[in-house]
Amino acid sequence: MDWAFHESQIRFDIRAEREECERLFRHPARILQDRLVRCGSGDRTKRPAIPEWKRVFLKEAEQRRLLHQARVLSWGKEKRHYYAHKIA
Repeated sequence: MDWAFHESQIRFDIRAEREECERLFRHPARILQDRLVRCGSGDRTKRPAIPEWKRVFLKEAEQRRLLHQARVLSWGKEKRHYYAHKIA
């Protein structure tokens, strides 16, 4: 074994892990987040409302994107139909 590259084995300490978790759980930012949630104005998981015009635009853009992808994927088949009348 080449001792220059040897990494010492680190044992997992469950007590240190638990202390770290408890320290993070008691962190002031965590307390502030909990307080905001209790007040009802700080839910970070809820997405802001999207206006109706933007929702329609996004849906149409998604449909255009899907149609374009379908055309690109089927372009070989379309070419056969376009040029079927030509004699090679």
